[in-house]
Amino acid sequence: MFTTLKRLFLENRNTRQTVFKNMFWLSFGQLAGRLIRAAVIIYAARVLGAADYGIFSYALGLAAFFTIFADVSINNILTREASQKPAERSHYFATAFWIKLGLLILTTALVVFVAPFFSKIEAARALIPFIALLTVFDGIREFGNSFLRALEKMEVEAFVNTITNIAITAAGFAILSVSATAYSLTMIYAFAGGVGAVVAIYVLRNEFHGVVANFRPELIKPLITAALPFALLGVLGTFMLNTDMIMLGWWRTPEEIGFYSAAQKIIVVLYVLPTILSSAIFPVLARLAGQGRHDEVRVLIERAMSAVLMLAIPIAIGGVVLAAPIITFLYGAEYAPAVSAFMLLILTPLIIFPGTLLGNLILAYNKQKNVVWGIILGSTSNIVFNALLIPVLGIAGAALATIVAQILNNGFIMNVIKKVVHFKILVHLTKIIGAGIVMGVCAFILNALGLHVVATIIISGLIYFGALVFFREHVLSEARALATSFKN
Repeated sequence: MFTTLKRLFLENRNTRQTVFKNMFWLSFGQLAGRLIRAAVIIYAARVLGAADYGIFSYALGLAAFFTIFADVSINNILTREASQKPAERSHYFATAFWIKLGLLILTTALVVFVAPFFSKIEAARALIPFIALLTVFDGIREFGNSFLRALEKMEVEAFVNTITNIAITAAGFAILSVSATAYSLTMIYAFAGGVGAVVAIYVLRNEFHGVVANFRPELIKPLITAALPFALLGVLGTFMLNTDMIMLGWWRTPEEIGFYSAAQKIIVVLYVLPTILSSAIFPVLARLAGQGRHDEVRVLIERAMSAVLMLAIPIAIGGVVLAAPIITFLYGAEYAPAVSAFMLLILTPLIIFPGTLLGNLILAYNKQKNVVWGIILGSTSNIVFNALLIPVLGIAGAALATIVAQILNNGFIMNVIKKVVHFKILVHLTKIIGAGIVMGVCAFILNALGLHVVATIIISGLIYFGALVFFREHVLSEARALATSFKN
């Protein structure tokens, strides 16, 4: 038994098993960790109240708006290059580290000295220096994680992320029970970020010891040239999560920002689901693309798309049906105004989940430059529609603007990449959509009957899974085949 578990969870034996192993550990480190963190976020939202929680969220979003300069996708390029060129991994790590350090210094200066001028909420300005510190810590931790992904050591990455989230949760409950303020919550995040950075440096201490000796100046230009076009893919995500906050701050109150942030936090936790799968398959995807094995790439991406949409479809349907009881259960009746934004934002997994895989496919084929205009279109449209809709519809307008921008951006990217890999999506979704409709009807009935929302979610989830089994959905067959292969 021990040997079988070791082969399944700690070794890289073949494509299917390696993807499964990577997904398991990324799920443990990302999803489980974020669920742990979610506990303190919900607690903070309740004890701080909508106004103070809105101030914290606004400061975090304002600072994060400038973090597009903290990476410019150097992390993703490091993962790709270290995956494809094992003999040069240490050189890529060292060179990318110095680029990353320079970007973090630039970002810190922008956050501390420029970000406050964009704020119309005075109380948020005092929090910005500490959030800049958090940006540095998180940047170092994510840089380390990107190298661990190239090594396909997701089990180590899971350890780093779990320690970070445990630090946030433990410090959060301890400090907020004594001092429930936006300032205290900011300090908690900065402390936990520091813990995560220290752990990441320790597990990669041999690589960090060689950042001077292994540095190669000739790699700077290729790394930056490859990263810059793809960095624009991250701009849209930043706009989706943070531009809304900034523009809400121009026209709306801290309370409304708190409502929007409460709804958004749930969605952000869900966004980790496609990230887990995309990160798990990316090293494999990069190798197959680099070797010109396009048919294998097509099969892998079609299966991955089916898997993420098998999650996104029930999330969207169930989220719309159960929006009001979910918000009230998590945050209390005070946050009821967040329901309108939540009902719209819960639809975004239908766009973001497959979009995450598309972004990795673009990177694997080095087609970053081809999607620049699509990203500009999506980012610009988000600003325009926010300006048009927020003054009229408030937080619902911000959510609607996000959806429009995501559709424009991901539609453009899909058009580009399908010229390289002609994969299909809709033909694989018939059974998943059918199961989702069955689940949605059941959730509506259970909610109308007054069943508690947690029980409704559990029962509806079981019904959805049962419907997938009844319809013989092929993604479940893949999982069953993997399990069977390790019993023999």
